[in-house]
Amino acid sequence: MSGSLLYHMAMVTKMETESRVLLKELGIQQPDIDEPLWRFYKEFASDVAELTQPYFTLNVDAQKTASEPSLETNEKIILFMNLAQKTRAVTEQLCSKNPDAASAVKALFQDWANAVAEMRLRQEYQTIKGLLTLSALAQTLGVQRLEEAMQKVQDEFGRETVNIALEVTLKVGMRREKLQSIMLSDHYLNYNMSMDTLDGHMQFLNCPIYGGHKYISEELGVKDAVSSLFCRHFCFAHAKAMLETVMPFTFDLTQPMRMATDGKCDFYLRLGYSPQSTVSNKFVPLVVSWNLTRKCNLKCSHCYINATPNELVGELNTEESKRLIDQIAEVSRPLLILSGGEPLLRKDVYELVRYGTEKGLRMGLGSNGCLIDAKAARNLKEAGIKTVSISLDSPIPEQHDEFRGVAGSWQKAVDAVKALRENDVLVQINTTLTQQNYNQIDDIMSLSEQIGVENFHLFFLVPTGRGTKIADISPEMYEDMIKHTFAKTAKHKLNVRPSCAPQFMRIAKDMGLDMRQWIRGCIAGMYYCRIYPNGDITPCPYLPVKLGNIREQTFKEIWLNSPVFKALRDPNSLKGKCGACDYKIVCGGCRARAYGLSSDFIDYCGDLREPTELHGDYLTEDPWCVYQPKKSGA
Repeated sequence: MSGSLLYHMAMVTKMETESRVLLKELGIQQPDIDEPLWRFYKEFASDVAELTQPYFTLNVDAQKTASEPSLETNEKIILFMNLAQKTRAVTEQLCSKNPDAASAVKALFQDWANAVAEMRLRQEYQTIKGLLTLSALAQTLGVQRLEEAMQKVQDEFGRETVNIALEVTLKVGMRREKLQSIMLSDHYLNYNMSMDTLDGHMQFLNCPIYGGHKYISEELGVKDAVSSLFCRHFCFAHAKAMLETVMPFTFDLTQPMRMATDGKCDFYLRLGYSPQSTVSNKFVPLVVSWNLTRKCNLKCSHCYINATPNELVGELNTEESKRLIDQIAEVSRPLLILSGGEPLLRKDVYELVRYGTEKGLRMGLGSNGCLIDAKAARNLKEAGIKTVSISLDSPIPEQHDEFRGVAGSWQKAVDAVKALRENDVLVQINTTLTQQNYNQIDDIMSLSEQIGVENFHLFFLVPTGRGTKIADISPEMYEDMIKHTFAKTAKHKLNVRPSCAPQFMRIAKDMGLDMRQWIRGCIAGMYYCRIYPNGDITPCPYLPVKLGNIREQTFKEIWLNSPVFKALRDPNSLKGKCGACDYKIVCGGCRARAYGLSSDFIDYCGDLREPTELHGDYLTEDPWCVYQPKKSGA
């Protein structure tokens, strides 16, 4: 019932906000609609009382409920937390086999049911009020004027209403990715997405608003052109804002069918779609990691790029960087992660974030956090940054500082997270798993939650760059850590994803976890690639194989024509037990680890891992996977 309560809370806000923002944009007062408003609302309240009578006692004064001011966000949270506390108390009674548990469960159901019913009554009052307001305004201002006003404010409306729903969802202990299922909990859906075409439909086969609108419209003779205005603009904006909040990728959203005219609402979504793209290939980049610079202010012992205090000779300048963003937009609109080194050491980083945002890309940043104070966090937010990843490798400051090579870096990383959250920037903690912090992951996750983090990525070491000199954990320890980390998600409420360990897809499937939140274990070359500071393209940061340079070829030419990319996109090209594995479609094995352990990085390039020609076999089996395929043969 928690999902239903949260849903109706959100819908009350949505319906109330529709009329408020429209009247504000038009600069006029609320028209007098009291007589029909109370007439229709009393009919609805009477129906509610009759329908709920067989199931629970409705202890809600419908008229008083409708007359009271809308609940503030903190009031919603308090209401929900009080009910959650009662639920925990009853759960303890059940677990201890308390003889009073039966009556306690019945009372608890009454409390939850009345809370949901109250929110539903508030929602319908605002729904009726909104339609009657719209009808009155249409008579005095005309439909075209109303439509123009809605078009101006619809994006602002969507963001405002979804942000309130998200705040309540997070404050009551649910994850961001649960927002979508909560917001759709009272709808009957037909939902499908295809990774072959990177598109899909979300069809609403019922609508809790449409029935009331239809009844009132028939009673008062309100035309469809008026009654469907909220649906066309505000419902669409709400759905778009909700998807933008929960989805890590960019998307294009249209609404080819609506309930009023077609009997169902159909939202069509395309991942990574760019209006500038002419690419029909099923594989387009959804994520691009761009090492803006090799220059860094830390001395991390595992650095894959072997960052230094000085920038790499030949790094792309500002104009070249903007042309690269233009070229990427000709293929797709990915999540573009600006990394390093330390990307904030580039003076044009805010300019590039702003430019990528204007081009429709979702802009992210990977940082050690040492240069992010309140001003930098505010500048990043204003430039359009959507998410920032901060490295944190231990709950113990001294241990993190030793791993990162500079004293005080732990405190600066924590302060950076706090500054970003104060500016409403989504933060992800990146932790590199080593022998030293293997038993600290639970504490790092707890710390992440305490400082306002939602996403937690656990990076497994790949033998490249300075990482070749670190003694890695065993394959068996990798397997156990993935299982234990997934098991901790119920405790921590973090969105957890292992990185550089594609076998997590097999483990997640075996554990019965929801697989829809992930695309594939290894997405290198399929939906992901890396750009080196000088413009070299590689499949991922840990597979330093040069596939081309954007000073010599366009990004589109490299993405479509590289033989390495083509091989990575064919699961039948995999060798050894990866080629025979029954999980090769969803996992694929770590191609970087296969390459790194089938070649001698140190002999070929010393510590420096610049992109170079092939020296190993990136298609061979992942040597760090303990799973033995059911099929035989290579």
